[in-house]
Amino acid sequence: MWLLMAAFFTLPAIPALARVIPLEIDLPLDQVAPGKPFKVGDHHRARIFYDDAAIDPKTHMVRVLHMQHLLGSGHWEPKRLDAVAMPMSDAWLDLSRVPYRYHYSAAVIQGGEAILVDFDDRTRRLTIRLQSDQSVIISAPYAADPSPVESVDTAAIFQRPPAYVMHDMDVAIDQVAPGERTRVGDHDKIRVVYDDSAIDPKTHRVKLLNMQHFIGGRYQPEHPDPVFMPMNDAWLDLSVAPYAMHFRAQVVHGKPILIEVNERTRRLSIRSQEDPELSLLSGLYRIDPRPITGPDAEAAATAATFETKP
Repeated sequence: MWLLMAAFFTLPAIPALARVIPLEIDLPLDQVAPGKPFKVGDHHRARIFYDDAAIDPKTHMVRVLHMQHLLGSGHWEPKRLDAVAMPMSDAWLDLSRVPYRYHYSAAVIQGGEAILVDFDDRTRRLTIRLQSDQSVIISAPYAADPSPVESVDTAAIFQRPPAYVMHDMDVAIDQVAPGERTRVGDHDKIRVVYDDSAIDPKTHRVKLLNMQHFIGGRYQPEHPDPVFMPMNDAWLDLSVAPYAMHFRAQVVHGKPILIEVNERTRRLSIRSQEDPELSLLSGLYRIDPRPITGPDAEAAATAATFETKP
């Protein structure tokens, strides 16, 4: 429904969790300001998460640790604890009676405007207002389903927040098929990006989020693109330098090709889909172990925008 971008909020340290319970909240919108990408009657969905072991035995109240919203793209956001995207410093749930009562309050910035987000535990209503004049942007009654949501990977949600890292990769081309623009001796410039917090502590492998090629004076794709550069079979081995990379995907970049990066031979090869035995070009790769962080790495790892439809 919205992405929250807030500053000056910190998330209290969370101890080891006994059992995280996810609940779903239904929000049928009954007030919508003009010009918004949703309408009265639309149903928005949210999820809240609490630690079953942290419920106060006298009041039956519990601190809410995380909240997600289902965006128009079909994704629950934010995927993990994030004190900027979803500050949880003033959030709790009253389980003493059904229907449950949820309290949440935060001042955030959306689209350059200061807004107030409020789940009222007394009226059981969500309201989002402009801070400037208190005018309502959207409002809806809420109903928290008391049955826990099944099949939610709560362990992944409560990992530490993502830390995007990028590495430069150089491919020294030493094989080129006749008719190709690339020449033997050319160097292909590539960048690979991953989430440092997702590195497997035992194998030191991590799933890659994007692989960019330097084309036309810039790295492409600028953001993850499952059509241009599918990453469903891509990982990086950081256990020893020089790093080893695995990648395999069939794409159409002017013509149907198979891109393969081999973790054993440390070679990048591009083959024809029509004749997989035909190597169009190939070369040895080397990954610079020096990490690149900051806005460029974050942009390369995340979508350009998120849908805001209900």
